[in-house]
Amino acid sequence: MKNKLISVALSIFIATALWLYVITTVSPGSKETYYNIPVVLANESVLTERGLMITYQSSTTATLVLSGNRSDLSKVDQSNITLKADLSAIYEPGTQIPISYTTSFPGNVASNAFVIESKTPGRIYLNVERRVSKAIPVELKWIGSAPEGFIADRDNAVLEYPTIQLTGPQSVADQIEKAVIEVDLTDQRESISWDCTYTLCNAAGEPVDAGLITTNAEQIHLEVKIQRVKDVQLVYQLVEGGGAKAENAQITLSMDKIRISGSEAALELMGDQLVVGTIDLTEISEDTVKTFTIPLDEGITNLTGVAEVTADIRLTGLGTKDFLIRQINVVNVPEGLEVELITQELTVKLRGPSAQIAALTDEDVMIVVDFTNAEVGTATFPVRAVFTDGFRDVGIFRSDSVSASVMPLGTMTSEPAEATEAPLSEAPQAVG
Repeated sequence: MKNKLISVALSIFIATALWLYVITTVSPGSKETYYNIPVVLANESVLTERGLMITYQSSTTATLVLSGNRSDLSKVDQSNITLKADLSAIYEPGTQIPISYTTSFPGNVASNAFVIESKTPGRIYLNVERRVSKAIPVELKWIGSAPEGFIADRDNAVLEYPTIQLTGPQSVADQIEKAVIEVDLTDQRESISWDCTYTLCNAAGEPVDAGLITTNAEQIHLEVKIQRVKDVQLVYQLVEGGGAKAENAQITLSMDKIRISGSEAALELMGDQLVVGTIDLTEISEDTVKTFTIPLDEGITNLTGVAEVTADIRLTGLGTKDFLIRQINVVNVPEGLEVELITQELTVKLRGPSAQIAALTDEDVMIVVDFTNAEVGTATFPVRAVFTDGFRDVGIFRSDSVSASVMPLGTMTSEPAEATEAPLSEAPQAVG
């Protein structure tokens, strides 16, 4: 009797275990729901080759209800179920294009292990547009202005990319006409060297929703020179001579100042005046106009844009008189040398205050040739004039040079022309 009870209990246990195994592991009538399984778009590169692109996808995931053996259902989950939608059948753009997707399972599960009870959604719907590329200009939008005393060289701003290339759906790309960079100059005292973001805009400068647009540059480097500005006075250097002094010249410049820009160091070094050139009164015989190019160092910009300035020169209170000089005096002949004058007479034009010129006579003029540091040989030498008292403001305006031979003392073969060592102490009042 006891053995019979043990056999019955063992049978019940085995039956229960078999029942549990069938229910939990082998049961063919089991169902399982799998959520948020990604839908993979296959052959998307084919669309690119056909000049197409997807602009809308109704769903990127799906839900599957599978039935089959419990043992098989336990082998799959969201991560190893593959849903694939093939795009190779799309040849033209369109809206709400229905696309079916296939289901595959991992390799350790037979392809016929499950029955797909349902899949949600049953299809994926796509919007497909023409994919276009085009180049658009980069435009700078200036905000504010540089502080007082500074200037931003906006016209010569340098962009890494003057244009950018964009790619995207035609409906969006057709709206985009430019890439706009906003540049705020407020309180900007130093030159700009920035990597800038930009906004894709329509022709009116309004931003366009460009989420599906790609470009060849995320940022664009910008260089804008910002410099100090100041005004400088234009002046000239005056050389007196030839009987003309500063008070005899009325000089008017066509511009008295210009505005320049540059680094603070360069402008500080330049000072507040700029010499445009030299006016040499020994070269001017009558009223005239001289033109000077405004000289500026490298790195300094003339903001006025005027490259030249003229000087209107008017001479007043002067007279001239010509004298034929036959007595030429030599001075400062080096020791051990002697001089033979080749030039025997010359004409000099003297200039000075009108009253002094009117009263000037031959007896008031002595022409002198200075041989200081002269060397052996024949050469030309400049002349100067010594005047008697009362003619201090007269000078030589025009005169030829004197030709002379300088030789060792005692080698002169002929009697030299009259060349006297002038006693300058007798007439020291003025030299021209």
